[in-house]
Amino acid sequence: MSDLIDVLSASGLRTGEILPRAEIHRLGKYHRAVHLYLLNSNKEVLLQRRALTVDHFPGFFGISVTGHVRAGECSSDCVRREVEEELGIKSSQLQFDFLFSFFQEAILNETYIDRQFHDVYVTRADIQPESIQFDRSEVSEVKFVPFERFRAMALGESADLAPVYAHECQDLVYFLSANRFYLFADSTSLQS
Repeated sequence: MSDLIDVLSASGLRTGEILPRAEIHRLGKYHRAVHLYLLNSNKEVLLQRRALTVDHFPGFFGISVTGHVRAGECSSDCVRREVEEELGIKSSQLQFDFLFSFFQEAILNETYIDRQFHDVYVTRADIQPESIQFDRSEVSEVKFVPFERFRAMALGESADLAPVYAHECQDLVYFLSANRFYLFADSTSLQS
């Protein structure tokens, strides 16, 4: 069964209407999602390569964690749930820092109209990619990429990054470059 999601107004407030995720996209309703960037102490960003079988941007790299905020859920609870579901990491071991929100509209086809408010978070942790438990029907690999390569991907110097993430990744690069402590701070060491 599809997750139930709060329908939002054009200004990002809940309307009281709740719909299944597929219906939200089919009708082009406004809704909220979370995006999480996981950094490690080697100044690398964890990325997921989308499986070739997914409905949009197959084979491209996406960000560390994404997910739809469920009906009645706040984005901070959603990011904790999604990191456990998508990466198999206990969220209680991580500190999540909220960075920014933005709105994005992407019309992928006549039955997939994505009008999302994105709440963007960052966390730091030293984990081994091979210890990450991910859904192979959605993701073909996870890997850390050096920050400078991530910057090049965000700036369009590489065709690996799903185009839908380009502007957001550019904003993240700007933020991390301006706030170098995120890149140089100690990461949480997670043992599996």
